[in-house]
Amino acid sequence: MATLKEALAKATKERASAEKELAAVTKRLDEQQEEIAELYDLLDRLEQYTWKNSLEIHGIPEEAYTSTEEVILKLANALEVTVVPQDIEISHKLTTKRGKAIIAKFISHKVKTNLYRARAKLKNIKVSDLFTGSSYATSTRSEKIFLNENLTSYRRRIVNRANEKRKNGELLSVWSLDGQYLWKRRLKVGQSKFQKLKTLNTSDLPR
Repeated sequence: MATLKEALAKATKERASAEKELAAVTKRLDEQQEEIAELYDLLDRLEQYTWKNSLEIHGIPEEAYTSTEEVILKLANALEVTVVPQDIEISHKLTTKRGKAIIAKFISHKVKTNLYRARAKLKNIKVSDLFTGSSYATSTRSEKIFLNENLTSYRRRIVNRANEKRKNGELLSVWSLDGQYLWKRRLKVGQSKFQKLKTLNTSDLPR
């Protein structure tokens, strides 16, 4: 009987020690996960910062233009925003899930912002308005012209998730401004930091 009690006491002590060690390991893992999350967040913010002067242009067929710079200048003129060739640091074609697009990086953040803020006028602008010499087939094949910020893949997924909520009627509209996520709900405008996809839902957004 004494031997059994000693064995039980020893097993209990070993179990307590193992549980203590497991708790310590779990705590270290949680701390490491937090550090990794912070590093990913820092990397995302740094990446977005390098793209702060960039915009994406969607909806213009490749057949309509001879150079990407031509598209930017014609679009700026249609939006009544002053942009000269010297304002464009670089531009090129871009392949996205939505099809072919154009990415433009501007020398000045002010120029980029002025152009982006005027995007609401695009609802009244067609490809044929920009390229009067384009063929009927080319000008009618394109649906709408969109001007979007160049977002990191993480932030783009966040916006896509938010757009799903917009389509479901949970949000009135969704857009980004300088890499930040904004929405309109019940005629009120709010702004929030990006959240993890698994926790993003309407309860995360202020009312």
